[in-house]
Amino acid sequence: MSNQPPLGNQPQEEGPERFAPELLTQPAAVRLAWFEKECLIEHARLDHACSAILQVICSPGEGAGFNRLGTMVLVIGPARVGKTTLIKDVKKRLLERAKERMMHDPSHLPFVSVSAPESGRGRFNWVDYYTAVLREVNYPFLKQEKVGVRVRDFREAMEEALIQHQPYAVIVDEAHHLAKAASGRGLQDQLDHLKDLENRTGVCHVLVGTYEMRRFRTVTAQLAGRSVDVHFPRYDAVVKEDREEFRSTLWALQRQLPVEEEPLLTEHVWEMLYARSIGCIGLLKLHLNRALSLALSEGAKTVTEAHLKATALSEDRLKEMLNTALLGEQDLTEPEGADERLLGLLGLRNTEEKNPISRPKEEHSPSSPPSKGQRPGDRLPGRDLIGPDAEQLQQDEDGRRAVG
Repeated sequence: MSNQPPLGNQPQEEGPERFAPELLTQPAAVRLAWFEKECLIEHARLDHACSAILQVICSPGEGAGFNRLGTMVLVIGPARVGKTTLIKDVKKRLLERAKERMMHDPSHLPFVSVSAPESGRGRFNWVDYYTAVLREVNYPFLKQEKVGVRVRDFREAMEEALIQHQPYAVIVDEAHHLAKAASGRGLQDQLDHLKDLENRTGVCHVLVGTYEMRRFRTVTAQLAGRSVDVHFPRYDAVVKEDREEFRSTLWALQRQLPVEEEPLLTEHVWEMLYARSIGCIGLLKLHLNRALSLALSEGAKTVTEAHLKATALSEDRLKEMLNTALLGEQDLTEPEGADERLLGLLGLRNTEEKNPISRPKEEHSPSSPPSKGQRPGDRLPGRDLIGPDAEQLQQDEDGRRAVG
C-alpha cells in the first residue's frame, strides 16, 4: 500500500477505498468475519518479500512457464509479522503467472502449500508431511486403507506427484517446527532430506517461519551454498521510511474497519498501535480484530481508543516478542566490511589475525615424539579423571605419590 496517511487534521476523502457500504447492513458477526478473513492489505515489506521469493523459484519474465532448479528458500521473520498473508500473496501471484501454462497442461499445479506437521510430542513428522502434500495434489489412493504401507511408499508417491504436477514450489508454513525434530545432527538430517527431495523432483521448497529458523542457514556448508534467505522483518519506526509505511498501512486498515464512522487512528493513536504491535503488521491486524469485535459487541459507531487499550497485548508479552525480534534482526543483518573480512580469510589482505578459523590441534608436537614402545595415536595407560571432583582427586593422587 503506497498511499500516504494524511497529516495533521487534513480531511481523508482521498486515499484507499473503504469497504462496500452494504456491509454495514450485515450482522455484527458477518462484518467482523469479513474484516478478519477478507481484509488483506499489501504493504512494502510484504511486496518486497513476495518479489524476492518469486525471483528465486520462477524463471525471468512475466508468465514464463519454466521451473527453476530446486532451490530452498528460507523466509524468516518475527512472530506475527504477517507470514500467512505473505503466503496468500505468493500463491495469488503464482496462479496469475501459471494461467497460460495451466491451459496447455491441465496437470500443472502452480504450488503446493502445507503447514509443517507436528507429532504428539511437538516434533516434525515426515509421514504427516508426505500425506499433507499428497492431499494437496488430490492423490487418489490416499483414503485407502494404510495397513502395511511403508514410509518409503508415502515418499515415493509424493515424489511422483511432484514430478507429474511440477509446481513452482512446495510452500511450508510454520517451518520452524523442523527444528523440533532434534538438535544438532537431527536438524541436519531433516534439511538434507528436503534437499534430496528437491534434487529428485526439481521442485523448490519455500520454508516460512520465525527466527527459530536462523540456524537452518548454516547447519551445513552444502545448504549454506544452496539456499537463499528472504528476511521478512517488522517496521522500525526509528527509520523515516519505515515509519511512513507503517502509518500508510494503518491508514488503509482503518478505512476498511466496517463501522459507521471511520476511526482516525493515524492521527491520534498510531504511536500506541505501533508500540503494541512492535511494528509487525500481522500483530497490528490482530489487535484491530479484537478492538473491532469489542466495538461491535457494544453497538458502537466506531472503534475508539478505549477499545484499543482494552484489547492490547500486555507489556510483558510484547517485550518478549521484541527481544526475540531484535536478536533475529541483529543476526540476519550483515555488518559492513564483509568483503574485506572474507578476503582476509582467503589470504588476500594483511590482517593481524591471518586466519581465525579454528583448526584441530596436533596430538604431539614435532619436538615431543611418542615414548618408546608406544605407537603413534595410542592412548597413554590409565584412565582419565572426569566429573566435578576430578581436580581434587588428581591433587590427592599427586600428594600420595610425593609421600611415597
